[in-house]
Amino acid sequence: MKVHFDKPFLTRTIILIFFIAIAWTLKTVYFVHELELSPHKKFILISSIGFSLVLVSLLASKRSKLHITAAFSLYLVVNLLFYADVVYERYYDSILHIELAGQANQIGDVFSSVITLMYTTDFLYWIDIPFTLAGFIWYNRKQAVDNRPLLSAIFMSSGIAALLFTAFFPLKATFSDQYMVSLTGIIPAHIYTVHNSLYEATLAGEVVSENSAKVLEIKSEFKKNQTLQKTSPYFGKFEGKNVIMVQAESLNTFPVGLEVDGFEITPNMNELISISQYYPNTYLQIGRGNTSDAEFVANNSIYPMAPKGIYQGYPQNNFLSLGKTLKDIGYVTTAAHGNSPDFWNRQEAYKKQGYQTFYHKDHPSIKKDEIIGMGISDESIFKQMMDLHKTIDGPFYNFIVTLTNHRPFVLPEEYQYLDLPEKFKDTATGHYLQSVYYFDQALGKFIEDLKKEGIWEDTIFVMYGDHYGPIPKDEKEIKKLLNVTFNEKERFRVPLIIHHPGQTKGMVNEIVASQMDIYPTITSLLGIERPLVQFGKALDVKQEGFAGFAYETTRYSFYTDDFNYVASHDGTFESGKCIDNNTNEETDIEACRPGFNKLFKDIEASSFMLENNLIPTMTK
Repeated sequence: MKVHFDKPFLTRTIILIFFIAIAWTLKTVYFVHELELSPHKKFILISSIGFSLVLVSLLASKRSKLHITAAFSLYLVVNLLFYADVVYERYYDSILHIELAGQANQIGDVFSSVITLMYTTDFLYWIDIPFTLAGFIWYNRKQAVDNRPLLSAIFMSSGIAALLFTAFFPLKATFSDQYMVSLTGIIPAHIYTVHNSLYEATLAGEVVSENSAKVLEIKSEFKKNQTLQKTSPYFGKFEGKNVIMVQAESLNTFPVGLEVDGFEITPNMNELISISQYYPNTYLQIGRGNTSDAEFVANNSIYPMAPKGIYQGYPQNNFLSLGKTLKDIGYVTTAAHGNSPDFWNRQEAYKKQGYQTFYHKDHPSIKKDEIIGMGISDESIFKQMMDLHKTIDGPFYNFIVTLTNHRPFVLPEEYQYLDLPEKFKDTATGHYLQSVYYFDQALGKFIEDLKKEGIWEDTIFVMYGDHYGPIPKDEKEIKKLLNVTFNEKERFRVPLIIHHPGQTKGMVNEIVASQMDIYPTITSLLGIERPLVQFGKALDVKQEGFAGFAYETTRYSFYTDDFNYVASHDGTFESGKCIDNNTNEETDIEACRPGFNKLFKDIEASSFMLENNLIPTMTK
């Protein structure tokens, strides 16, 4: 077939290719700067040209409206993916992965939250769309009538080759999502992550011997943890007592104890702290499952190593959670969450978490008497759980996930109890404080009811935050209105309060902790001696504090009492930074190596156990 390489046609083609490539490059560079990284312009330009060639190949073969529609539809879909990455990264510190496709049905439940992650400046991610459409129409109208399938095929194959080159030549599995994007752009980053996901999915699970060196090494670490628990001055002191654990939605530490114009934001939490063990330097441990991963970590003391959340990724695994452990020794175990039972797959996952009954919005015993935001209000769910507690004969464990203090934090006016100064009106910070105060009031009523019914004195009461409420874009406003520095470390800090039965005097423990340490601390208080699977440590023993991260920030970052380690996006230890907490200055990287080695080993062990369903093996 004859191909015409007439000069006007080639000129128009080159102009369109480079227009799309430059527009896509500029958009990518803008996103990389939002990630606070430096773009690798050469690879980004190559991948942008590759994408441009693929689009132009759809136009070059034939002059028709169908070809314009196909090319523009592809461009629009990839733009939607790009912007979805932008919004997702603002909350989850990651781009979207193929494993998350099955969770699209949850978007409706969190749509109002998603809206708050969209900025007014985001029009810059879409400004090229009309110009691109105009370029496609201009190119199509100017095109000669004759077909050019060979040239189109050359463009398509060259474009795909450029995308594959930038996906597999510079990228490595150790790189963070953000670093991949900064090197080559979102299309190669997605090609690489999809390839890795599909490849891993084809691999068969390992056949693991119970006496393999790897299994025995992990078992040994768990035994050390249990031996350490026994050194707590409270070990076994509260054997047989009830346990109520409240996971507070979106609760950061900074509002706790805060006063605005002399008015306490958390008066009931303040009172609870005054008679309890308080761990103010506790940090989140969430993964892709967000709230559901926080509850998994608190109840299992395992890193949530699943690309789509533990409850979605490993619902059928056999776990030795707090609920399962307590059920096995005669406790009545229940869980409560005011949303639909299938949200984050809880209904299926809870069957393996040891809960005998799961109370949710659609449970026949639960009244939908007060709905705020995503589900049953905190006050209502607390009251209904209180009614349940009165009917239980024998020790019980009740795990409650609250819901009202959820993004976007805009409560109906009748629930806005705080009288804030005018400067807080219609601000994200003001809405958040109103929402936190509502939760605090509901919590106070719940505790008062427990005391009235005589349950309080026989109960270990635990309350902690699941993850951050405000997001990075709120940092300046929080500083201006509250004089709080809401940096990453402050964003990751959540309160942890544990009240011992009969306790009347509070104690503040400044140890660096994480949600990983909640389960071991409770089993220590209860004096449980059966083999347990726990990476965390009981917080009432003498030890160095530790909070490591597999998600939410660059993997293998961690905090200790003495050092903060900021991991590098390229995944190598030596490229990270070790910060001395006493001087807040960078120090010798080797000071952080023990913590890095520990975290690396624990994350690998968590993945190994989850992928191969090995938790029962670890307790034999």
